[in-house]
Amino acid sequence: MIKLGLCSVTFRKKSMKELVELCSSIGLEGIEVGGDIHLPPGSPPAEVEKVKELCRSAGLETPSYGSYFNVMEHEKQDFAPVLETALQLGAGTIRIWPGWVEPDQLTDEQLAGISSTARAAAEAAAEKNVRVAFEYHLNSPTSGAKSTLRVLEAANHDNLYTYYQYLKPDGIERNVDDLKAVFPRLAYVHCHYYEGDNYMSLAQGRQEWTVICNTLRELNYQGFIFMEFVKGNTPEQLAEDVTLLRELLGQ
Repeated sequence: MIKLGLCSVTFRKKSMKELVELCSSIGLEGIEVGGDIHLPPGSPPAEVEKVKELCRSAGLETPSYGSYFNVMEHEKQDFAPVLETALQLGAGTIRIWPGWVEPDQLTDEQLAGISSTARAAAEAAAEKNVRVAFEYHLNSPTSGAKSTLRVLEAANHDNLYTYYQYLKPDGIERNVDDLKAVFPRLAYVHCHYYEGDNYMSLAQGRQEWTVICNTLRELNYQGFIFMEFVKGNTPEQLAEDVTLLRELLGQ
C-alpha cells in the first residue's frame, strides 16, 4: 500500500510538535524529518528522542531522514553524525545530495569523487540496515533517470538508491519513462507541482500526477509519497493537495 507523508522542510518555520499535529489532523502516516532545521546531524540524543516520541505518540512513522550530506562537498567522515542521528530517529532511509553540477558538465574526476563518498556512506549505513538514497533534483548529477543511473552504476553499491519527483521542463512521457527506469532503485517519492520558480497547487498538476500515480500503482510501489512544498506554504493548501493525491491513488 502507498502511504502518504510530509517532508518537514515544507514548513521550516513550524516546530516538530506543530508538524506532528498538522500531519495527524489530515491523516498523514509519516514524516521525512529534515536535517537542516528540525533535526541537524549530531543533535543531542535527548532531542532526537523527543522528536521520535512526538511522532510515535501520534502514530506517525519516521521512515526517512532528509539529510543535507553532500557527496561532492563533504568528507566521508562527515557522514557519521548523519547516520547516528538517523539511527536514533529510527529512520530506515537517509537522503543524501549528489552536488550541484549539471550531468553534462560532470567530469570523470568529479564522478569518481562523488561515487567514492557515496559508496562509503552506503557501506557504513548497510552495516546498520539503513538505506542511502540520492535526492533526484534538477541542476544536479541526479536530474533524470539517465544521469541518476550513471551515478548509481559508478558508485556500484547495492545499498544506494534514489528518490523520485516530477521534473520540469521534461514532459510527462519522459517523467514516466524515467520513473520506470529508476524504479528498481527507488526509495521514496517526493510530491509537488511547480511552474517556473513558483510552487502551485497539486490540482494544477492533476494531469501529470494522475499519470504518475497510475504508474506507481502499475509498478506495485509500496512505499511513501512525501508531500514536499505547497503553494503559499499554508496548511490549508497541504490538506487540499493531500485530498487530491488520495483521490488519484484511489484511496
